[in-house]
Amino acid sequence: MPGFDCIFFDCDSTLSSIEGIDELARRKGKFAEVKRLTEAAMDGEVHLQSVYDHRLQLLNPTHAEIKELEYLYRETVVPDASAVINALQFVGKEVFIVSGGLAAAVRPFGVWLGFPPQNIWAVNLRYNVLSGQWWDYQQDLWGQPLDVNYMNPETTPLIETQGKAQVIREFLGKHPRRAMLIGDGVSDLVAHSVVDLLVGFGGVMTRQRVAAEADVFIKANSLAPVVPLALSHEEQAKLFGTPHQAVLEKGQAILESTEAVFNRHYPN
Repeated sequence: MPGFDCIFFDCDSTLSSIEGIDELARRKGKFAEVKRLTEAAMDGEVHLQSVYDHRLQLLNPTHAEIKELEYLYRETVVPDASAVINALQFVGKEVFIVSGGLAAAVRPFGVWLGFPPQNIWAVNLRYNVLSGQWWDYQQDLWGQPLDVNYMNPETTPLIETQGKAQVIREFLGKHPRRAMLIGDGVSDLVAHSVVDLLVGFGGVMTRQRVAAEADVFIKANSLAPVVPLALSHEEQAKLFGTPHQAVLEKGQAILESTEAVFNRHYPN
């Protein structure tokens, strides 16, 4: 079976073990309320866009708080994330982050992991210097900023449950290639129809619907299985005798264990 050309990653609870918005809430003393909203959205109980505004209004984050969140992402990086990104790029794969998180924290974290900055798509917030508050957000799609008023969130793709599917569909429509997506939430599951393989990640949080409906579900707290899943046998052979062989072999061992579940036949 051929490998995949484009590998899309969620950020929160996939590349990092935290949900960024929840950590901002923890520092504001509003963790329980925001966590409840986040879980309801991630489990598909409510639409993501219905809680996005509400959470930001509750938290009103500052530049300093979002900068702190960037470093918290680094401190909580999921095991083998960097090694996986390096191995995929070694054999010429394109890697992307598609996240409903805040770009001011997600983008530098992604660059630190090795993602090209132009391949990191998240929600940009615009800061109002006069009020000292975050007052709207804009979506940065492939270097073309689209300003969206804060009071009209339904037109901003990545704050919607369908947002990741829309972003990936538009990209692949312009650049048709085999693609896989790795993520933990329902917004990732909704994008199932626009990629060739959906890998559910439960190493941080197991969401039962994702575990049941993803093509492959990883229970281990490691992203190493992404390497053998993404690469053909010929591409895997290119990693032998290199520093990337270790993450390939670790990923294969996890896939052959009870820490991975195949919900459909995958003959790679």
